[in-house]
Amino acid sequence: MEQEKKNYEINFLLKNEEDKEVIVNIFKKLQLSISGDSGISKIKLSYPIKKENFAFFGSFYFSTEPANIINLTEELRNKKNILRFSILFRPIIEERKREENENVDTGKKKLLEEYSKKEKISVSQETSKAPRTENLSNEALEKRLEEILK
Repeated sequence: MEQEKKNYEINFLLKNEEDKEVIVNIFKKLQLSISGDSGISKIKLSYPIKKENFAFFGSFYFSTEPANIINLTEELRNKKNILRFSILFRPIIEERKREENENVDTGKKKLLEEYSKKEKISVSQETSKAPRTENLSNEALEKRLEEILK
């Protein structure tokens, strides 16, 4: 009985940038195809992993049967240049849900635009109605301060 393919994401930390090819070769060996790649970037680790303070972080997206994940995990554990890895299940978002989210987002944008227009109007009205203050001498200011503090 053939299992249904599911979408996965693998995130990994490598000692060297060239070690990405080790992971690609494992995927080829297990006949897994990579559907996406986030690229690789050098990061400073919060704590040393296998005596390394820096690592190269990257991720791949792929789809396979759940049974193949066990084989992939065993292959990756045997490689010394792979500091850490995690494999995550990524469910497919239906187009309908995406459209609903887009509609909600556009509705929020419209509300924010309307609100910001109203705020601009009310702020400009308030500034135009603000009473003008007269220039006071130092003596007059001191008297005014004394009145306020009492």
